[in-house]
Amino acid sequence: MNSETRYVTPAVALRETPEAYEYTFEIPGIPKECAELGVEGRTLTLKTNAVFTPPAGFKPASVEFCRCNYAVSVDMPELADPGTVKASSANGLLKVTVDKKPETKARKIAIA
Repeated sequence: MNSETRYVTPAVALRETPEAYEYTFEIPGIPKECAELGVEGRTLTLKTNAVFTPPAGFKPASVEFCRCNYAVSVDMPELADPGTVKASSANGLLKVTVDKKPETKARKIAIA
C-alpha cells in the first residue's frame, strides 16, 4: 500500500449575509478532531487527516468507497475580518463563519 497521503478538494459553498460570510465544506466521514482549520492573512485553509484503523481480522468482501483526506485554501473577501473566524462541524459538514469588518456591515442611517 502506498504511504503517500493524497488529498481531495472538498466541495465548498459560500453564502454572504449582511453581517458575515458563511462557508460550508463537505467533509463526510471526518470527525472534527481530524480537521485543521487555519487563517493566514486573508487565506482560510482546511486540511484533514483521517485515519481508518480496521478492526482485527477485518477483510472486506468488496469496497465501494474510500476514506480520503481533504485539503483546500480559499481567499476570503477583502471585507471579511479574519480575526472573527468561527467553525462548527456536524453531519459531514464543516460550517465556517467570518464576520464582516464593522465599517462594512449594513446599517440604517437616522435622518435628522
